[in-house]
This record gives sequence, C-alpha cells and structure tokens, in this order.
Amino acid sequence: MMMGMEESTLVKTFKNISKSDANIAGGKGASLGEMTQSGIPVPPGFVILAESFENFITATDLNVEIDSILHQVNHQDVATVENASEKIQALILDAAMPADIEQEIEKYFAELDTEYVAVRSSATAEDGAENAWAGQLDSFLNTTEKDLLINVKKCWASLFTPRAIFYRFEKGLHDTKISVAVVVQKMVNSEISGIAFSVHPVTEDYNQLIIEAGYGLGEAIVSGQITPNSYVVEKKPQRIIDINVFNQGRGLYRVEGGGSEWRDLSAEVGDKQVLSDEQILKFSDLILKIEDHYGFPCDIEWAFEKGEFYIVQSRPITTLSQKKDGSPTLYQKFTNRTMFLMDCEIWDAGERVKLPEAVKGAYYLDPIFYHKGGRGVDVYYNFTDPAQAVNYLIDYLVENPGWLADEKQKFDNNCAEIRNLTKNSEPKDFKKLYELIVEIWPLIAISVLVISNENVYPIGHNIISLAYAIRKESDGVLHWGTEKVLALAEELIPEQYKKWSEYISYNEIIKNEFPNESDLAERKKNYVFHKGKLYSGISLDQYAKDHNFEIKGYIGEEAYDPKALLRGATAFPGKIQGRVALVFERSDIDKVKEGDILVTPMTTPNLLPAMNKAAAFVTDEGGVTCHAAIVAREIAKPCIIGTKIATQVLKDGDMVEVDADNGVVRVLENK
Repeated sequence: MMMGMEESTLVKTFKNISKSDANIAGGKGASLGEMTQSGIPVPPGFVILAESFENFITATDLNVEIDSILHQVNHQDVATVENASEKIQALILDAAMPADIEQEIEKYFAELDTEYVAVRSSATAEDGAENAWAGQLDSFLNTTEKDLLINVKKCWASLFTPRAIFYRFEKGLHDTKISVAVVVQKMVNSEISGIAFSVHPVTEDYNQLIIEAGYGLGEAIVSGQITPNSYVVEKKPQRIIDINVFNQGRGLYRVEGGGSEWRDLSAEVGDKQVLSDEQILKFSDLILKIEDHYGFPCDIEWAFEKGEFYIVQSRPITTLSQKKDGSPTLYQKFTNRTMFLMDCEIWDAGERVKLPEAVKGAYYLDPIFYHKGGRGVDVYYNFTDPAQAVNYLIDYLVENPGWLADEKQKFDNNCAEIRNLTKNSEPKDFKKLYELIVEIWPLIAISVLVISNENVYPIGHNIISLAYAIRKESDGVLHWGTEKVLALAEELIPEQYKKWSEYISYNEIIKNEFPNESDLAERKKNYVFHKGKLYSGISLDQYAKDHNFEIKGYIGEEAYDPKALLRGATAFPGKIQGRVALVFERSDIDKVKEGDILVTPMTTPNLLPAMNKAAAFVTDEGGVTCHAAIVAREIAKPCIIGTKIATQVLKDGDMVEVDADNGVVRVLENK
C-alpha cells in the first residue's frame, strides 16, 4: 500500500516518519511512524502534517484573527476563555479548506484502500511542550470518506477548546508556537482489544507487565464501561503469574456505514478468558519488543483481528511514582472504619476501576486496608502518586461534560435497581447487588473529587451540579445497599461460619468454599487487603517492608497534642459530658452504656442501638448528610463529625466534654 507515492510537505505516510519528526507530526504521529519503521505491526496510515494546518490558517487569513482573539483572553476569567474558544472554532469549521490540502488528503486516503479510518489530533510544540497537550485534543473513530475532511477540521479546531486555551496560559505556552498534525489510520475491526503496560502501573514492578483485554472495540475499555480481563506477566523468567477473568455481558462493535453499537454477549462467551495463555505470551513478546525499542516503560493500545495483534498507539508511562533506584512508595493514612472484609472488597473493586483513556492520570486509586484485631480497618492511600493527581480528572470532565451526564444516567438506573433489590430479601440477589454497588462506586468517588475541588479549578456549573446530584443520590443507596449485601451474605454463610462473617470474602461465599477456622482466626488477628488480594496473619509493617512501601499516619497526626482541643464540624448542637466508648467492631456495640459518648470512625445503621443509649456522638469522618448527622438531628443529640483522629487519640473511659455548639471535644480526665 502507498508504494511509489512521492511524499509531500503536507502529508507523510507512517513509513516515512520517525520519532525525530514530533515537531511536524506531533507525538502521536511520530510514535506511529517510529513503530512502523521498527517492524511493529501498526495498521497503515498517514499524518496530515502541522504545515497543512499552518497553510490552512494562513491561506484563509485566520492566523491574524486567531492571534487577535487570543490576546484578548484573561485566563483567570472563564467567560473570556469560553468566548474565545467559540469564536475561533467557528472560524476554523466555517472556513474552506484549500484545494491542495484537500487533494493531498483524499489521495492518501484512497491509497489506504479502506472504508473506515481513525482521525486523531497530534499536537506539536517547541521544546517538547507537546507533553502538556496529552488527552486535550479530539479523535474521531470509524470515520468514512464522507466525513473525513470535516473531522480533520474538527481536529484542527480542537486546538482551541476552552481547556486547550486555558492550558496555553496554565502551562506558560501562550508565547510558544503550538500547532497540530492529524493522524489518519486504518481502523482495525477489533474482535478483541485493550490496553497494555510494559511496567505494571499499580505495583510499579519493573519486572511485571500487564495486559487488559475485552471483546469488541477498545473504546469500551478505555471509557471504563466494561471490566476487562487482566493478565500479569513476569518478564524474567517470562511466565504468566496472575489471570483475572471478569464476566463481559456486552461488547462494542462497528456498525456498517459508520459508528458503533453495543451487542449482548452470551454467557458462554462472556465468562471465558478472552486471550488464551499462548496468546498472552505471544503478545508479551511484542510488548517487550516495543519497550526495548524505546528504552522506557510504555502504555500501549492494541487490537486483535483475524489472528493478528496490532498496535494502534504507544506512549511513555509518565505516572510511575516508584523510582528504579528502589526508593519506597509513600502511603498515608486516610481513615479508620468499622468494616467487614467484604466492605474492603467492595471499596477496593470500586476504586481500582479504569477511567476513560483520556484521563492521563488517575487510572487507579490504590487503597491499602489493614485490620488489626479490635481496632477496625485502617485505610491508606498513595497521595504522592502523580497518576492520582485530581487535575487530570477535572481536565477531562471540563472538556467532556457529556461523559459525566451519560454516566449519571447509568448511575441513576443502577441506583433504581439497587433500591428494588434491597426490598427483596431473597439471597439469590446477593451477587447482582454486590456487582451494582461496585459499579456505582467510581462515579461517587468522582463526584466527591469534583465537589471538594470546585473552588480550586475552573469547573463549569453543569459539572458541579451533576456531582452534587450524584452525591445526594448516593447517600442512601450506597450505604443501605452495602448493608443489604452484608445481610444477604450472612444468610448464605453456613451456621458454623457465621461467627466469622466479618472475615469471610465475597468469592468464598459465591463459590461456597470457606477456609478452615485456623485461617479465619489468623484473619481476625490481622490482615492486609491490597489490590484485590488478602494477606492474613501479617502486620502492616512487614507487608510494607516486603513491598518497599513507607507507611505514615494521618496527615498532621504526628503533631497532635492530646491535651489540645479536638476539633470537628457540628452536625447537631449541644454540650454534654460523659465517658468515651470507642466502637470499631460489631462486638464493641454492647459496651456502650447509657450516657456514654460514642466515638467511632463513622456510624452505620447497625450502631442505632448504641446511638440510642449514648449521650453524644463523635466521629472521625462524615459530612452534614452522613448517617451520624442525620440520626443526631432526628433524636436531637450533640454530634461532632469529621475530627479525623478522634478514635486515635481518645481512649475508652476518658471523661470528655462534647461542645457541639463550638465543634470541639475537651478531654477532662484521662482514664
């Protein structure tokens, strides 16, 4: 294909582009050219070079108008950014493309000899500044000849979306020459597709790679709408060390004439391992070849059609926090909760869900759960990992407000189904209810991040409104749904294991395979739950040492003076004195006596008997709509929420004064 064509200054085929051409082809185009030249199986294509865009805006006299509009922008004023974006994009889309550029694009498209292509923006900038543009510009899949030219112009116009204009100023690029190339690539009609990382992005083990695979087109995975199979491969010796198979009930497939549609998959297909062991190892060889060629960890998009693997994109993994020099990854304490092992599983599965591919960080949130008998479960996060920087997520939402609205519709449907299932006490609903709770979790986490950052980032009112609506809807559904899951689990656990229900996992219940009592006793003593795996009978210090982690307490906890006032937010006013009763586990409830001060990480409905006895409530966590606040208002008892560390610094039997009028707890007498 494309043999014998004379390359122009406007368009070049992949086979005539290398990694040194990023200044004319953008990072994406240069990468595809480099892989093509090195023998990596890349679907054929060409790049409409940045010079084409420059010629277009010069020939149409748009360059002067664009500069004039941009000079009027005050990037601190969102309205001026949005107004400039609207004007510039309209100018580009309304202007006629010069005939020579049209002819070149059409000629190269004809040489591809295909009906469908992907049209992708590929930003260029001086001094490597194109890195700041990752994920900011537009792409159009399953494009036909009819829409080819308009989609090219849309890619050009995406250089001036509100977020892209804001980035010019935020990244100090407003005086930098920025342009855009456009990649046009033959679309693989994927039978299977996915993402691969040549270094595991979660464990950050340089001797591990991970492959994610699902049936159909890759957009289903990168948008987070299906949970892919995942396969972890050790590099030396090369062997498969972990396989996770998730049911895939539907797949996204191309529709004749353009576009795509969801199709249901049979249980026989959806429950199967997507790639065979032989295919996993074959593809691992290709991943290692790409990493060896570039000399750095790679994030790879791939497709599989008619027995062949194809690479459709490769870029550096820029979000690895652990250095090759062996410096430890820092985990900081986030909270302490009264939790069953199954609570940990739900939380973990809900937060380790892949977000849309365009969110260049925050692929996973990575909690560590540590249970030490009688003290609830401590939850730790890697707050220093740049992959979890919230600005990546906010940027994506601002650029793609429709995504959040679409996800909210699915979220509302799932919430309605959860409500229906919680009315039904039949144990047969247990698996479905568990899966629905996990499915709604990511959007709840996103809404919390939006709300907590609405005054930090320029987030549109529509996004903030959606986030508040999601959070409001979730208050009851997530909480009561999880309680119902645990209640149904109790019904499914055989009588001899019921006393161990706090330490039994979801999969053990589903498979009706329960560990022996000595193993459960080890879990009760202590366990670590991390990345979907349970490690029982191990201390957190030992786990951290084994995995090169550094573990710290709450931010600021080290500096806390136990004699100082403990501060929080008032959920219901009042002032009262009493003895502290700490509640971490279900077994702690009975020790709460009339007039005690109930101190707990966060209340749940099963604490209601204790709350009725207590004179006041103090919690580590919670907002004005949390369970403790709602109950306090209903039964008119003083309540202070969000102290962060009450359960860590107060002791059973301490005499305290809860001054909820001023949001403080005073220690009057230590036990």
